[in-house]
Amino acid sequence: MVSKKALAIGGTVTVVVVVVVVVIVVPSVLLTKKAEFRETFMKKCLEFPEEKHICETIWTNFELAYVGKEKCNVSDQNYDQLLAETPFKHPCGKTMFWSKTKDLVHKFTKKRDCFLTLEDTLLGYVLNGLSWCGEKGNNETFTENCEDCLPNPVSSFWKIASTRFAQYACEGASVMLDGERKEPYDSNSFFGGVEVPNLQPPRVKDLTVVLVTEEIRACTCDSLGTLRKDLDQRIGCACKAVTKSRVETCIEDNTPCGACW
Repeated sequence: MVSKKALAIGGTVTVVVVVVVVVIVVPSVLLTKKAEFRETFMKKCLEFPEEKHICETIWTNFELAYVGKEKCNVSDQNYDQLLAETPFKHPCGKTMFWSKTKDLVHKFTKKRDCFLTLEDTLLGYVLNGLSWCGEKGNNETFTENCEDCLPNPVSSFWKIASTRFAQYACEGASVMLDGERKEPYDSNSFFGGVEVPNLQPPRVKDLTVVLVTEEIRACTCDSLGTLRKDLDQRIGCACKAVTKSRVETCIEDNTPCGACW
């Protein structure tokens, strides 16, 4: 903006031109958060050496699912392209589900390749623990207040990823449940509500329930609430109780998986 002022100095009129520069500042916090989120995303993706050549493509497909969209209107279908172009590649017979045993099951699968959880796969690992969303008419990525409505970008991703993970399973699948809970199997959990209904017989022949307890006790699939009812009758079901201390010993000693329960 330019402003002119006339000053009288010693009988002479002098015109002074004052130039005001208006600077529009782009919120650096938003740019920093997006940069940090992308950096974390790429760093975790690059931990998969065999996939590092497609990390940029994965990031682009990931952004297409939610950037510029109202966070409460991002459905699981938004991630179809991302999942189609980043398919599961692990041996399907090593699928391990879990419910209310997140820390223990991931400590168990971290040091061995006989089982893999969704969070051990590429997309599951990269997005585990992260929160993200967009805003209509905005090309930024936000990381706060992203999950205060349903559906949202985070819940929708995990729903479709869990669905595809279950559909990918084959032969003998396993699940680790918390035997100290009043109802170890919850039909409303991701495992009970999303993964169990999407197991595909005869592709999946049986499900082994690893029931983690404090003390040794017997267990059957029929004793786990509605699990046997919810599970397709063509899929066999077996329950094996194992103490938490035994699982922790297996983790520390790197015991072969078959010997742990």
